[in-house]
Amino acid sequence: MCRKGGLRSTEELQRTIVDIETKYKAELGRAKKKYETDFRELEIQNESLSRANNELAKANKSLAGRVKVAFSPPNNRVYGLRDVAPS
Repeated sequence: MCRKGGLRSTEELQRTIVDIETKYKAELGRAKKKYETDFRELEIQNESLSRANNELAKANKSLAGRVKVAFSPPNNRVYGLRDVAPS
């Protein structure tokens, strides 16, 4: 009789372990899927920000060239501003 009780306890423990493993595997699968989705979204954001950064770098380079031309001799003055006599 004692062996049957011990056997039943062992079987119950094994079922409990299987149930816990099943729950954790399911939770792990959900977490993995969530993190993969989050990672993909971050990759998309990174690509978008990289493109925007490249466009801003081009615009900055263009503006720097225009500023250089505006302040270079022989023009030596800013376009659109009147000459101001020194005080």
